[in-house]
Amino acid sequence: MEDKSVTIDIPINVETPFDFYMEMVQVLGHKQFSLKDAGITSRVHNNWRSLGIIPDAEEDGKRTYFDFIQYLWIQIVKDLRRFGLPLETIAVVKDYLFDEDYRAGIEWSKEDKAALRKTVEDGAKRSLTEEEFGIIEGSLNSRSTILPYLFYPIVLGHFQHRSNSNIYIFASGKVAVWSEFLLSFDSGEKPDLSTPHINIPLGHYFAQFLSDETKAEFLPKVPILTREEQEVLRAMRNDEVKELIVKFSKTGNKRRADLITKVDKQLSDKQKKEIARILGTRDYSTITMKTQNGTQLSFEEAQRTRL
Repeated sequence: MEDKSVTIDIPINVETPFDFYMEMVQVLGHKQFSLKDAGITSRVHNNWRSLGIIPDAEEDGKRTYFDFIQYLWIQIVKDLRRFGLPLETIAVVKDYLFDEDYRAGIEWSKEDKAALRKTVEDGAKRSLTEEEFGIIEGSLNSRSTILPYLFYPIVLGHFQHRSNSNIYIFASGKVAVWSEFLLSFDSGEKPDLSTPHINIPLGHYFAQFLSDETKAEFLPKVPILTREEQEVLRAMRNDEVKELIVKFSKTGNKRRADLITKVDKQLSDKQKKEIARILGTRDYSTITMKTQNGTQLSFEEAQRTRL
């Protein structure tokens, strides 16, 4: 555990309309998941907190609540414990992801700020006011009340771009984050995966969240799916789907046959999990759904602009 260096290059505010960006950040920070929702007992929570492997949560009387990002981290910790990762290593990863000073030492030139402003304005299709950009600019090199720790922009970037995002933990104690989205920017240096490491694919945890019907009440409150995608998931869970056609990209490495599912009675659990995974990772080109009552919904994968 000597080498505790970290690398990350996740763009912040890239191609994201300002209003949507602020709305999403607020939603992600809402404390709404109880210990039961997170799948841990009070005893386990107190033990993990004393060991420094989970962040402090908000307490309402005798009840403890987590926001979605904290909830996500708890699911990751449970898996890391199942694999026998030492507690001290988990604590290093936690300190990295929940570092409140992650912007320290980053220098933003006038050109960088101008490029950032143009990118946000292009995505918003309007000019930012000085006050709006001042909020963004003011958080660039200081502790941010908007993005209080590093895991925020990582999760935000995954929601925003729906590309595979991975957290790598190396035997040396080094932690690195990489996203497929970065490949299109040729941004940063991809981690050297030729050495032993553990890979935490964030997309798995989003698909897991969507597949868990006990979390259905939270879906409107967490920006994983668009309204159309939520409607497909709702119809699937209520056994209202008559036919579902999922078309995939015909280019690059994702060339696959279309998924055409005609339902006689109801979708199998295996089919439901696969569709939830497709929705959670936005791994499709178009989706067309026909329901048992004759309605039809068709939509394309597209960059979201509003919740």
